[in-house]
Amino acid sequence: MLTLTDNATALVTTLVRRRTDTEGAGLRIHTADTPGMTGEPRLAADVVVVPEADDQIIDLPGAPVFLEGEVAIVLDDKILDANVDEEGAVSFSLLPQTA
Repeated sequence: MLTLTDNATALVTTLVRRRTDTEGAGLRIHTADTPGMTGEPRLAADVVVVPEADDQIIDLPGAPVFLEGEVAIVLDDKILDANVDEEGAVSFSLLPQTA
């Protein structure tokens, strides 16, 4: 199952709370509508009030993460990290989980 670093957990909670005060709202990671430059699938993330019916839910303190069904499979062995640059832009990165 996808895990999150402490940085990612804190940033997800902050992003969700800044966008909505709805209890149970979270960050949904899903397949982007447009593919990458070479046709590869891309991921997108949005703050949503409720998950979709087939989403896998990662219940974190503060704000859950909802993973689209296919995305959950792809990210099953990954770690989500997040950083904020000097201008305040958030970037997410995926790292392999180590045994």
